[in-house]
Amino acid sequence: MTIPPDPTAGNTATPSFTTSPSQRPQAWTERDGTPITSAPADLFSAPRTEHLISNGWTDVQAAALLDHLGREAFHASVDRDFSKAWRKDPTTGESTPRFYTVGSPALTRCQYAVMTHPQRSAVLIIDIDKPSHTPGGTVEALHPETHAALTALHQRELSPAWIGINPLNGKAQVLWMIDPVYAAKGHTSPNTRLLNVATTELNTLLGGDRAFAHQFSRWPLHRSNDPTAYHWHCQHSQIIRLADLIHEVRTMNPQNPRRQARKPEQYASGRDRINAAQAARKSAQTLRELEAELPTTAELAPAASGMIDGVRIIWINQHRAARDETAFRHALATAHRLRAQGQPLKDAKIIDAYERAYNVAQAVGADYREPAIPPMRDRLTMARRVRGYVIQGITNPNTSGKTRSNQTSSGRKALATMGRRGGQQAAKRWHDPAHKDYQEAARKPLEEANRRRKAEGSNSRARILSLISQQYAETGTVPTRPELMEETGLSRATVTRHMSALRRAGLLPE
Repeated sequence: MTIPPDPTAGNTATPSFTTSPSQRPQAWTERDGTPITSAPADLFSAPRTEHLISNGWTDVQAAALLDHLGREAFHASVDRDFSKAWRKDPTTGESTPRFYTVGSPALTRCQYAVMTHPQRSAVLIIDIDKPSHTPGGTVEALHPETHAALTALHQRELSPAWIGINPLNGKAQVLWMIDPVYAAKGHTSPNTRLLNVATTELNTLLGGDRAFAHQFSRWPLHRSNDPTAYHWHCQHSQIIRLADLIHEVRTMNPQNPRRQARKPEQYASGRDRINAAQAARKSAQTLRELEAELPTTAELAPAASGMIDGVRIIWINQHRAARDETAFRHALATAHRLRAQGQPLKDAKIIDAYERAYNVAQAVGADYREPAIPPMRDRLTMARRVRGYVIQGITNPNTSGKTRSNQTSSGRKALATMGRRGGQQAAKRWHDPAHKDYQEAARKPLEEANRRRKAEGSNSRARILSLISQQYAETGTVPTRPELMEETGLSRATVTRHMSALRRAGLLPE
Protein backbone atom coordinates (compact mmCIF):
# COMPACT_ATOMS: atom_id res chain seq x y z
CA MET A 1 0.00 0.00 0.00
CA THR A 2 1.22 3.48 -0.78
CA ILE A 3 0.70 5.87 2.10
CA PRO A 4 0.81 9.57 1.14
CA PRO A 5 3.28 11.39 3.37
CA ASP A 6 2.16 13.76 6.06
CA PRO A 7 2.34 17.27 4.54
CA THR A 8 3.27 18.86 7.83
CA ALA A 9 6.31 16.64 8.22
CA GLY A 10 7.88 17.31 4.80
CA ASN A 11 8.62 14.82 2.07
CA THR A 12 11.17 12.96 4.12
CA ALA A 13 10.05 9.46 3.27
CA THR A 14 7.51 7.93 0.94
CA PRO A 15 6.93 4.18 1.39
CA SER A 16 6.75 2.02 -1.70
CA PHE A 17 4.28 -0.77 -2.52
CA THR A 18 5.14 -3.70 -0.32
CA THR A 19 2.07 -5.89 -0.79
CA SER A 20 0.50 -7.62 -3.73
CA PRO A 21 -2.54 -6.04 -5.42
CA SER A 22 -4.86 -8.61 -3.85
CA GLN A 23 -3.60 -7.72 -0.36
CA ARG A 24 -4.01 -3.93 -0.72
CA PRO A 25 -7.08 -2.32 0.88
CA GLN A 26 -9.67 -0.64 -1.32
CA ALA A 27 -9.15 2.83 0.16
CA TRP A 28 -5.99 4.76 0.95
CA THR A 29 -5.44 5.69 4.57
CA GLU A 30 -3.51 8.34 6.42
CA ARG A 31 -0.73 7.42 8.82
CA ASP A 32 -3.23 7.24 11.64
CA GLY A 33 -5.55 4.91 9.67
CA THR A 34 -8.11 7.58 8.68
CA PRO A 35 -9.53 6.81 5.21
CA ILE A 36 -8.64 9.29 2.46
CA THR A 37 -11.93 10.07 0.72
CA SER A 38 -10.39 12.64 -1.63
CA ALA A 39 -8.01 10.26 -3.43
CA PRO A 40 -8.38 10.09 -7.23
CA ALA A 41 -10.32 7.23 -8.77
CA ASP A 42 -7.29 6.41 -10.92
CA LEU A 43 -3.77 7.64 -11.36
CA PHE A 44 -4.34 9.87 -14.38
CA SER A 45 -7.60 11.59 -13.38
CA ALA A 46 -8.03 14.74 -11.38
CA PRO A 47 -9.43 14.07 -7.90
CA ARG A 48 -13.20 14.38 -7.76
CA THR A 49 -13.29 16.94 -4.97
CA GLU A 50 -14.48 20.48 -4.68
CA HIS A 51 -11.16 21.69 -3.32
CA LEU A 52 -7.47 20.97 -3.70
CA ILE A 53 -5.94 18.29 -1.50
CA SER A 54 -2.80 18.07 0.63
CA ASN A 55 -1.93 14.38 0.36
CA GLY A 56 1.78 14.64 -0.44
CA TRP A 57 2.87 12.25 -3.18
CA THR A 58 3.52 8.56 -3.77
CA ASP A 59 6.17 6.57 -5.58
CA VAL A 60 3.71 5.77 -8.38
CA GLN A 61 2.96 9.47 -8.91
CA ALA A 62 6.68 10.23 -8.86
CA ALA A 63 7.29 7.52 -11.48
CA ALA A 64 4.54 9.01 -13.66
CA LEU A 65 6.19 12.44 -13.49
CA LEU A 66 9.63 11.06 -14.31
CA ASP A 67 8.22 9.03 -17.19
CA HIS A 68 6.54 12.12 -18.58
CA LEU A 69 9.72 14.21 -18.30
CA GLY A 70 11.56 11.49 -20.22
CA ARG A 71 14.98 12.22 -18.79
CA GLU A 72 17.62 9.86 -17.43
CA ALA A 73 19.50 12.61 -15.58
CA PHE A 74 18.81 16.16 -14.44
CA HIS A 75 20.95 19.24 -14.01
CA ALA A 76 20.26 19.89 -10.32
CA SER A 77 21.48 21.79 -7.28
CA VAL A 78 21.44 20.78 -3.63
CA ASP A 79 20.50 24.29 -2.44
CA ARG A 80 20.11 27.85 -3.70
CA ASP A 81 23.86 28.23 -4.28
CA PHE A 82 23.67 27.31 -7.96
CA SER A 83 27.44 27.57 -8.36
CA LYS A 84 27.54 24.06 -6.86
CA ALA A 85 25.52 22.83 -9.85
CA TRP A 86 28.52 23.31 -12.16
CA ARG A 87 31.76 21.42 -12.39
CA LYS A 88 34.90 23.31 -13.45
CA ASP A 89 37.67 21.56 -15.37
CA PRO A 90 40.97 22.42 -13.61
CA THR A 91 42.98 22.10 -16.83
CA THR A 92 40.82 24.06 -19.29
CA GLY A 93 38.85 26.22 -16.87
CA GLU A 94 35.58 25.36 -18.61
CA SER A 95 32.43 24.82 -16.54
CA THR A 96 30.04 21.99 -17.31
CA PRO A 97 26.64 21.22 -15.72
CA ARG A 98 26.54 18.73 -12.89
CA PHE A 99 23.97 16.04 -13.74
CA TYR A 100 22.36 13.58 -11.33
CA THR A 101 20.97 10.22 -12.46
CA VAL A 102 17.28 9.51 -11.91
CA GLY A 103 16.85 7.23 -8.90
CA SER A 104 20.17 8.13 -7.30
CA PRO A 105 20.21 9.26 -3.65
CA ALA A 106 22.11 12.39 -4.72
CA LEU A 107 19.19 13.59 -6.85
CA THR A 108 16.70 13.12 -4.01
CA ARG A 109 18.80 15.46 -1.85
CA CYS A 110 18.60 18.24 -4.46
CA GLN A 111 16.04 20.99 -3.89
CA TYR A 112 16.40 22.53 -7.37
CA ALA A 113 16.51 21.05 -10.87
CA VAL A 114 16.23 22.15 -14.50
CA MET A 115 13.06 20.56 -15.87
CA THR A 116 12.53 22.77 -18.95
CA HIS A 117 14.70 23.63 -21.92
CA PRO A 118 14.26 26.14 -24.78
CA GLN A 119 14.27 23.22 -27.24
CA ARG A 120 11.97 20.90 -25.24
CA SER A 121 9.54 21.41 -22.40
CA ALA A 122 7.17 18.79 -20.99
CA VAL A 123 5.97 20.81 -18.00
CA LEU A 124 4.70 24.34 -17.38
CA ILE A 125 5.97 25.88 -14.14
CA ILE A 126 4.66 29.03 -12.44
CA ASP A 127 6.49 30.66 -9.53
CA ILE A 128 4.07 32.35 -7.10
CA ASP A 129 5.76 34.89 -4.83
CA LYS A 130 2.62 36.10 -3.03
CA PRO A 131 3.23 35.18 0.63
CA SER A 132 0.39 34.38 3.00
CA HIS A 133 2.76 34.19 6.02
CA THR A 134 0.89 31.04 7.03
CA PRO A 135 3.23 28.19 8.00
CA GLY A 136 2.50 24.52 7.53
CA GLY A 137 3.23 23.68 3.90
CA THR A 138 -0.36 22.62 3.08
CA VAL A 139 -2.46 23.82 0.17
CA GLU A 140 -4.62 25.76 2.63
CA ALA A 141 -1.55 27.85 3.54
CA LEU A 142 -1.52 29.51 0.10
CA HIS A 143 -2.41 33.16 -0.31
CA PRO A 144 -6.23 33.41 -0.35
CA GLU A 145 -6.33 34.86 -3.88
CA THR A 146 -3.98 32.18 -5.21
CA HIS A 147 -5.91 29.43 -3.46
CA ALA A 148 -9.20 30.71 -4.91
CA ALA A 149 -7.78 30.83 -8.44
CA LEU A 150 -6.30 27.31 -8.20
CA THR A 151 -9.59 26.03 -6.79
CA ALA A 152 -11.46 27.53 -9.74
CA LEU A 153 -9.05 25.79 -12.11
CA HIS A 154 -9.52 22.56 -10.16
CA GLN A 155 -13.28 22.76 -10.59
CA ARG A 156 -12.68 23.10 -14.34
CA GLU A 157 -10.48 19.96 -14.22
CA LEU A 158 -7.40 21.99 -15.12
CA SER A 159 -5.66 22.15 -11.76
CA PRO A 160 -1.87 21.82 -11.67
CA ALA A 161 -0.48 18.31 -11.38
CA TRP A 162 1.93 19.25 -8.57
CA ILE A 163 1.78 22.06 -6.03
CA GLY A 164 4.82 22.91 -3.91
CA ILE A 165 4.29 25.06 -0.81
CA ASN A 166 6.89 26.99 1.16
CA PRO A 167 6.36 25.76 4.75
CA LEU A 168 7.37 29.13 6.21
CA ASN A 169 5.44 31.80 4.30
CA GLY A 170 2.99 30.11 1.91
CA LYS A 171 4.76 30.95 -1.35
CA ALA A 172 4.48 28.25 -3.97
CA GLN A 173 5.45 26.75 -7.29
CA VAL A 174 2.86 24.93 -9.39
CA LEU A 175 3.51 22.52 -12.22
CA TRP A 176 1.33 21.33 -15.10
CA MET A 177 2.17 18.27 -17.20
CA ILE A 178 1.70 19.20 -20.85
CA ASP A 179 2.29 17.64 -24.24
CA PRO A 180 6.02 18.24 -24.93
CA VAL A 181 6.76 21.26 -27.11
CA TYR A 182 9.83 21.43 -29.33
CA ALA A 183 11.85 24.08 -31.14
CA ALA A 184 15.05 24.09 -33.17
CA LYS A 185 18.19 25.44 -31.55
CA GLY A 186 18.15 29.21 -31.53
CA HIS A 187 14.58 29.37 -32.85
CA THR A 188 11.02 29.25 -31.57
CA SER A 189 8.08 27.25 -32.83
CA PRO A 190 4.29 27.74 -32.75
CA ASN A 191 4.08 25.34 -29.81
CA THR A 192 6.76 27.11 -27.75
CA ARG A 193 5.07 30.43 -28.44
CA LEU A 194 1.79 28.88 -27.30
CA LEU A 195 3.58 27.81 -24.11
CA ASN A 196 4.72 31.40 -23.56
CA VAL A 197 1.15 32.62 -23.99
CA ALA A 198 -0.11 30.07 -21.44
CA THR A 199 2.64 31.10 -19.00
CA THR A 200 1.72 34.77 -19.36
CA GLU A 201 -1.98 34.11 -18.84
CA LEU A 202 -1.35 31.96 -15.76
CA ASN A 203 1.00 34.57 -14.29
CA THR A 204 -1.79 37.12 -14.68
CA LEU A 205 -4.36 34.84 -13.04
CA LEU A 206 -2.20 33.57 -10.17
CA GLY A 207 -0.04 36.64 -9.57
CA GLY A 208 3.07 34.74 -10.64
CA ASP A 209 6.60 36.06 -10.88
CA ARG A 210 6.99 37.39 -14.43
CA ALA A 211 10.76 37.59 -13.94
CA PHE A 212 11.03 33.84 -13.19
CA ALA A 213 13.86 32.59 -15.42
CA HIS A 214 12.37 29.08 -15.96
CA GLN A 215 15.76 27.47 -15.46
CA PHE A 216 16.32 26.13 -11.96
CA SER A 217 12.99 25.41 -10.29
CA ARG A 218 12.02 23.52 -7.18
CA TRP A 219 12.47 19.76 -7.53
CA PRO A 220 9.17 18.04 -6.58
CA LEU A 221 10.80 14.72 -5.65
CA HIS A 222 13.14 16.21 -3.07
CA ARG A 223 13.51 14.28 0.21
CA SER A 224 15.42 15.58 3.20
CA ASN A 225 15.06 16.80 6.76
CA ASP A 226 15.45 20.47 5.73
CA PRO A 227 12.58 22.31 7.49
CA THR A 228 12.59 25.02 4.79
CA ALA A 229 12.18 22.61 1.85
CA TYR A 230 8.98 22.93 -0.15
CA HIS A 231 6.18 20.47 0.63
CA TRP A 232 4.87 18.99 -2.61
CA HIS A 233 1.36 17.65 -3.12
CA CYS A 234 0.47 15.70 -6.26
CA GLN A 235 -3.08 16.40 -7.42
CA HIS A 236 -3.11 14.10 -10.45
CA SER A 237 -0.94 12.92 -13.37
CA GLN A 238 -3.18 14.19 -16.13
CA ILE A 239 -1.63 15.77 -19.24
CA ILE A 240 -3.22 19.15 -20.04
CA ARG A 241 -3.68 20.63 -23.51
CA LEU A 242 -2.27 24.15 -23.70
CA ALA A 243 -5.15 25.39 -25.87
CA ASP A 244 -7.74 24.24 -23.31
CA LEU A 245 -5.76 25.76 -20.46
CA ILE A 246 -5.41 29.12 -22.22
CA HIS A 247 -9.10 29.21 -23.11
CA GLU A 248 -10.23 28.58 -19.54
CA VAL A 249 -7.72 30.96 -17.98
CA ARG A 250 -8.76 33.74 -20.34
CA THR A 251 -12.36 33.05 -19.43
CA MET A 252 -11.44 33.50 -15.78
CA ASN A 253 -9.61 36.75 -16.57
CA PRO A 254 -12.24 38.98 -18.25
CA GLN A 255 -10.24 42.07 -17.35
CA ASN A 256 -7.39 40.99 -19.60
CA PRO A 257 -7.52 43.40 -22.57
CA ARG A 258 -5.40 41.14 -24.80
CA ARG A 259 -8.25 38.66 -24.98
CA GLN A 260 -10.82 41.23 -26.14
CA ALA A 261 -11.05 41.57 -29.90
CA ARG A 262 -10.41 45.13 -30.99
CA LYS A 263 -13.12 46.60 -33.17
CA PRO A 264 -11.57 48.58 -36.02
CA GLU A 265 -12.28 52.27 -35.82
CA GLN A 266 -14.36 53.76 -38.60
CA TYR A 267 -13.30 57.20 -39.84
CA ALA A 268 -15.33 59.55 -41.97
CA SER A 269 -12.27 60.76 -43.87
CA GLY A 270 -8.55 60.36 -44.17
CA ARG A 271 -7.99 63.55 -42.19
CA ASP A 272 -9.93 62.07 -39.24
CA ARG A 273 -7.70 58.99 -39.35
CA ILE A 274 -4.56 61.11 -39.34
CA ASN A 275 -5.86 63.21 -36.44
CA ALA A 276 -6.64 60.02 -34.47
CA ALA A 277 -3.12 58.69 -35.06
CA GLN A 278 -1.58 61.98 -33.95
CA ALA A 279 -3.73 62.04 -30.82
CA ALA A 280 -2.72 58.44 -29.96
CA ARG A 281 0.95 59.33 -30.42
CA LYS A 282 0.66 62.37 -28.14
CA SER A 283 -1.20 60.33 -25.53
CA ALA A 284 1.48 57.61 -25.57
CA GLN A 285 4.25 60.21 -25.32
CA THR A 286 2.54 61.87 -22.37
CA LEU A 287 2.14 58.53 -20.60
CA ARG A 288 5.81 57.69 -21.11
CA GLU A 289 6.82 61.05 -19.66
CA LEU A 290 4.58 60.50 -16.63
CA GLU A 291 6.00 57.02 -16.05
CA ALA A 292 9.52 58.39 -16.33
CA GLU A 293 8.68 60.92 -13.63
CA LEU A 294 6.97 58.36 -11.36
CA PRO A 295 10.03 57.45 -9.25
CA THR A 296 10.59 61.14 -8.34
CA THR A 297 6.98 62.22 -7.97
CA ALA A 298 7.00 61.40 -4.26
CA GLU A 299 10.03 63.62 -3.74
CA LEU A 300 8.50 66.55 -5.62
CA ALA A 301 5.17 66.49 -3.76
CA PRO A 302 5.47 64.53 -0.52
CA ALA A 303 2.48 66.19 1.14
CA ALA A 304 0.13 65.47 -1.74
CA SER A 305 1.28 61.88 -2.13
CA GLY A 306 0.44 60.90 1.46
CA MET A 307 4.00 59.91 2.36
CA ILE A 308 5.37 59.22 5.81
CA ASP A 309 9.08 59.69 6.42
CA GLY A 310 9.79 59.53 2.69
CA VAL A 311 7.81 56.31 2.16
CA ARG A 312 4.49 56.12 0.33
CA ILE A 313 2.28 53.93 2.53
CA ILE A 314 -0.29 51.70 0.83
CA TRP A 315 -3.28 51.11 3.11
CA ILE A 316 -5.56 48.07 3.21
CA ASN A 317 -8.00 49.89 5.50
CA GLN A 318 -7.91 52.84 7.88
CA HIS A 319 -5.63 51.15 10.41
CA ARG A 320 -3.82 48.38 8.46
CA ALA A 321 -0.98 49.03 6.01
CA ALA A 322 0.05 46.69 3.20
CA ARG A 323 3.59 46.24 4.50
CA ASP A 324 4.97 43.94 1.78
CA GLU A 325 3.55 45.93 -1.13
CA THR A 326 4.63 49.23 0.41
CA ALA A 327 8.18 47.95 0.88
CA PHE A 328 8.39 46.46 -2.62
CA ARG A 329 7.15 49.61 -4.35
CA HIS A 330 9.52 51.78 -2.33
CA ALA A 331 12.43 49.51 -3.28
CA LEU A 332 11.38 49.71 -6.94
CA ALA A 333 11.17 53.51 -6.84
CA THR A 334 14.58 53.65 -5.13
CA ALA A 335 16.12 51.43 -7.82
CA HIS A 336 14.69 53.69 -10.54
CA ARG A 337 16.29 56.71 -8.86
CA LEU A 338 19.64 54.91 -8.64
CA ARG A 339 19.53 54.06 -12.33
CA ALA A 340 18.57 57.64 -13.25
CA GLN A 341 21.59 58.85 -11.27
CA GLY A 342 23.90 56.40 -13.03
CA GLN A 343 24.61 54.39 -9.88
CA PRO A 344 24.89 50.57 -9.85
CA LEU A 345 21.84 48.59 -8.72
CA LYS A 346 23.39 46.81 -5.76
CA ASP A 347 21.42 44.25 -3.76
CA ALA A 348 22.33 45.95 -0.50
CA LYS A 349 20.82 49.31 -1.50
CA ILE A 350 17.60 47.74 -2.78
CA ILE A 351 17.24 45.54 0.31
CA ASP A 352 17.96 48.50 2.63
CA ALA A 353 15.18 50.49 0.93
CA TYR A 354 12.82 47.50 1.27
CA GLU A 355 13.57 47.02 4.98
CA ARG A 356 13.25 50.72 5.76
CA ALA A 357 9.85 50.98 4.04
CA TYR A 358 8.66 47.81 5.75
CA ASN A 359 9.63 49.15 9.17
CA VAL A 360 7.86 52.46 8.49
CA ALA A 361 4.70 50.62 7.40
CA GLN A 362 4.95 48.41 10.49
CA ALA A 363 5.29 51.43 12.75
CA VAL A 364 2.27 53.33 11.40
CA GLY A 365 -0.02 50.50 10.25
CA ALA A 366 0.81 47.30 12.12
CA ASP A 367 -2.77 46.89 13.41
CA TYR A 368 -1.53 44.64 16.25
CA ARG A 369 0.46 42.44 13.85
CA GLU A 370 3.94 41.22 14.67
CA PRO A 371 6.72 42.08 12.19
CA ALA A 372 6.97 39.35 9.54
CA ILE A 373 9.68 40.62 7.21
CA PRO A 374 10.71 37.94 4.69
CA PRO A 375 14.01 36.08 5.22
CA MET A 376 17.18 37.26 3.52
CA ARG A 377 16.89 34.64 0.76
CA ASP A 378 13.51 36.06 -0.29
CA ARG A 379 14.85 39.60 -0.06
CA LEU A 380 17.65 38.69 -2.44
CA THR A 381 15.05 37.29 -4.84
CA MET A 382 13.12 40.54 -4.49
CA ALA A 383 16.23 42.53 -5.38
CA ARG A 384 16.68 40.41 -8.52
CA ARG A 385 13.08 41.05 -9.54
CA VAL A 386 13.46 44.79 -8.94
CA ARG A 387 16.57 44.91 -11.12
CA GLY A 388 14.70 43.13 -13.89
CA TYR A 389 11.81 45.60 -13.71
CA VAL A 390 14.15 48.60 -13.73
CA ILE A 391 16.17 47.33 -16.70
CA GLN A 392 12.91 46.78 -18.63
CA GLY A 393 11.72 50.27 -17.69
CA ILE A 394 8.69 48.98 -15.74
CA THR A 395 7.48 51.35 -13.03
CA ASN A 396 4.33 49.38 -12.18
CA PRO A 397 4.66 45.55 -12.24
CA ASN A 398 0.89 45.23 -12.66
CA THR A 399 1.04 46.85 -16.10
CA SER A 400 3.21 46.22 -19.13
CA GLY A 401 4.60 49.76 -19.13
CA LYS A 402 3.83 50.08 -22.82
CA THR A 403 0.99 51.77 -24.64
CA ARG A 404 -0.12 50.66 -28.05
CA SER A 405 -1.94 52.71 -30.62
CA ASN A 406 -5.52 51.91 -31.46
CA GLN A 407 -4.63 51.73 -35.14
CA THR A 408 -5.19 48.37 -36.77
CA SER A 409 -3.01 46.86 -39.48
CA SER A 410 -5.31 48.18 -42.19
CA GLY A 411 -5.28 51.59 -40.49
CA ARG A 412 -1.48 51.74 -40.48
CA LYS A 413 -1.43 50.81 -44.16
CA ALA A 414 -3.95 53.53 -44.88
CA LEU A 415 -1.81 56.08 -43.04
CA ALA A 416 1.26 55.01 -45.00
CA THR A 417 -0.65 55.28 -48.28
CA MET A 418 -2.00 58.71 -47.42
CA GLY A 419 1.45 59.87 -46.40
CA ARG A 420 2.94 58.68 -49.67
CA ARG A 421 0.18 60.25 -51.75
CA GLY A 422 0.39 63.42 -49.71
CA GLY A 423 4.08 63.68 -50.56
CA GLN A 424 3.33 63.18 -54.24
CA GLN A 425 0.70 65.92 -54.19
CA ALA A 426 3.08 68.26 -52.34
CA ALA A 427 5.75 67.66 -55.01
CA LYS A 428 3.27 68.60 -57.72
CA ARG A 429 2.44 71.88 -55.98
CA TRP A 430 6.05 72.98 -56.26
CA HIS A 431 5.69 73.23 -60.04
CA ASP A 432 2.06 74.34 -60.29
CA PRO A 433 1.75 78.11 -61.04
CA ALA A 434 -1.65 78.11 -59.32
CA HIS A 435 0.06 77.40 -55.96
CA LYS A 436 2.53 80.31 -56.01
CA ASP A 437 1.51 81.39 -52.51
CA TYR A 438 2.24 77.87 -51.21
CA GLN A 439 5.65 77.87 -52.90
CA GLU A 440 6.61 81.27 -51.50
CA ALA A 441 5.44 80.36 -48.00
CA ALA A 442 7.42 77.10 -48.12
CA ARG A 443 10.58 78.77 -49.49
CA LYS A 444 10.57 81.64 -47.01
CA PRO A 445 11.94 79.64 -44.02
CA LEU A 446 14.45 77.96 -46.33
CA GLU A 447 15.67 81.27 -47.69
CA GLU A 448 16.06 82.66 -44.17
CA ALA A 449 18.05 79.59 -43.11
CA ASN A 450 20.27 79.90 -46.21
CA ARG A 451 20.98 83.56 -45.44
CA ARG A 452 22.00 82.72 -41.91
CA ARG A 453 24.28 79.88 -43.09
CA LYS A 454 25.83 82.19 -45.67
CA ALA A 455 26.48 84.84 -43.04
CA GLU A 456 28.01 82.24 -40.73
CA GLY A 457 30.27 81.01 -43.54
CA SER A 458 31.37 84.54 -44.36
CA ASN A 459 32.21 85.14 -40.71
CA SER A 460 34.34 81.96 -40.58
CA ARG A 461 36.15 82.91 -43.79
CA ALA A 462 36.84 86.38 -42.41
CA ARG A 463 38.28 84.90 -39.20
CA ILE A 464 40.60 82.63 -41.20
CA LEU A 465 41.74 85.56 -43.37
CA SER A 466 42.36 87.67 -40.25
CA LEU A 467 44.47 84.94 -38.60
CA ILE A 468 46.53 84.37 -41.76
CA SER A 469 47.08 88.10 -42.35
CA GLN A 470 48.09 88.77 -38.74
CA GLN A 471 50.65 85.95 -38.60
CA TYR A 472 52.04 86.82 -42.04
CA ALA A 473 52.46 90.43 -41.02
CA GLU A 474 54.22 89.50 -37.75
CA THR A 475 56.37 86.53 -38.80
CA GLY A 476 56.21 86.33 -42.58
CA THR A 477 54.75 82.80 -42.44
CA VAL A 478 51.30 81.37 -43.11
CA PRO A 479 49.65 79.22 -40.35
CA THR A 480 49.08 75.55 -41.15
CA ARG A 481 45.67 73.92 -41.40
CA PRO A 482 45.94 72.20 -37.96
CA GLU A 483 46.78 75.56 -36.37
CA LEU A 484 43.78 77.21 -38.04
CA MET A 485 41.55 74.31 -36.99
CA GLU A 486 42.68 74.71 -33.37
CA GLU A 487 42.13 78.48 -33.39
CA THR A 488 38.74 78.51 -35.09
CA GLY A 489 37.29 75.16 -33.98
CA LEU A 490 36.33 74.32 -37.58
CA SER A 491 36.78 71.00 -39.34
CA ARG A 492 39.66 70.35 -41.73
CA ALA A 493 37.30 70.24 -44.71
CA THR A 494 35.81 73.65 -43.82
CA VAL A 495 39.23 75.26 -43.33
CA THR A 496 40.44 73.80 -46.65
CA ARG A 497 37.35 75.08 -48.47
CA HIS A 498 37.75 78.65 -47.10
CA MET A 499 41.49 78.73 -47.84
CA SER A 500 40.85 77.60 -51.43
CA ALA A 501 38.26 80.34 -51.88
CA LEU A 502 40.62 82.99 -50.46
CA ARG A 503 43.46 81.76 -52.67
CA ARG A 504 41.28 81.97 -55.80
CA ALA A 505 40.31 85.49 -54.81
CA GLY A 506 44.01 86.41 -54.51
CA LEU A 507 43.74 87.33 -50.83
CA LEU A 508 46.31 84.88 -49.52
CA PRO A 509 50.04 85.51 -49.75
CA GLU A 510 52.00 83.31 -52.14
